[in-house]
Amino acid sequence: MKLAKLSLAAAIAVGAFSSISATPLEEAVKGVEVSGQARYRYHSQSDFATPVSSGNRGVDANRFSGYLQLIVPVTDSLKFGTALVTDIWNRGDTDASSPAGDTGGRSFNFDKFFFQYGAGGLTVKAGKIEIPTPWTQTSVISGSYGNGVLALYSINPDWTVAGAAYLQTNALNGHPYAPTSFDSDNNLYALAAIGKVGPVGLQFWAANLETVADAVLFGEAKFALNGFNARGQLNYLKLADQVGAAEDAGIFYGLEGGYKNQQFAVTAGYTASDKDQGIYALDADNSGFIRFGKQLYYRTSNVNDVGTAFIKGGATIDKFGFELGYGLADVGSRDQDYSEAYGTITYKYAKNFGLELYYSHIDLDNDTRPGKTTGTDENTNDEIRFQAQYNF
Repeated sequence: MKLAKLSLAAAIAVGAFSSISATPLEEAVKGVEVSGQARYRYHSQSDFATPVSSGNRGVDANRFSGYLQLIVPVTDSLKFGTALVTDIWNRGDTDASSPAGDTGGRSFNFDKFFFQYGAGGLTVKAGKIEIPTPWTQTSVISGSYGNGVLALYSINPDWTVAGAAYLQTNALNGHPYAPTSFDSDNNLYALAAIGKVGPVGLQFWAANLETVADAVLFGEAKFALNGFNARGQLNYLKLADQVGAAEDAGIFYGLEGGYKNQQFAVTAGYTASDKDQGIYALDADNSGFIRFGKQLYYRTSNVNDVGTAFIKGGATIDKFGFELGYGLADVGSRDQDYSEAYGTITYKYAKNFGLELYYSHIDLDNDTRPGKTTGTDENTNDEIRFQAQYNF
């Protein structure tokens, strides 16, 4: 669920719950909405120590994931929901650089458990729920969750405002300033307004994450006309005093534009982080920011003084989809230059079932990781991932 790309009203409509009672089966299932996802991934890379996207670390890694959500109506305005997620993975890599214990595992969790009320233009969701902000991960399999309340109000057909408060979030997984534990001192509060003025779509967000960020501000404007499209983003983050960083405030911005029709698409863009303080994403696996690459973004996310230029293009032929991309990153804070090229092939086997294969090559010039020698092949990483996904 990507709230940054949907209206808040549309995004919040996805929820779930299950209950057990003595109600006859035909009555119990009446009006129940069932949806979910089943996914298999195989991933391999040539250099285990190179950071890659969440859940992909490892050579010859297999991952099976499932997501099931139910929405049960209680009354015309009240619903009860839950979502069950299972994740099973194993990694064949036994290299000495592998993180300790990072050879596999399994999980089986109720990741959402909530009540949802809706009447008129007001929707209120309370319980263990997702955190659909530009700074957090919105994946149904391994997204950001917290215990809290999310309220939305549609002012008119074009504008929706929202307010949220979350306790005990997992939104800082992998963050440079993540606390050692997540408790009531790490509450997340957020306000948002999403709408449009003519052909221009707008988003405005403000958040506070106790002990980590005193203020996080995000704005986005985008438009599409006759196949041409453009998007711009600006983000400001001020770290809390508890972090103790030498530079406590930083800015991120991104610009991209291109052309798209039913058979062809091309996009070019540029992103940059502040020279002194580059922290901007609460979760490096977020989906709200303009970004590029299968590996490059994760190598540069939340790093200061980074400028990334990229271009990507694709075509659709019958059930097949093809995409090629190339990006360059200048990491001034590390005196490094990175480049990535990737290619993706997708096949839509059926309406709800698709296959995807990508290959990515990243070059890390002047790599400073321990054990790496500048100017050798050790500064590259080749990554392959195959995915089969069924949505229902």
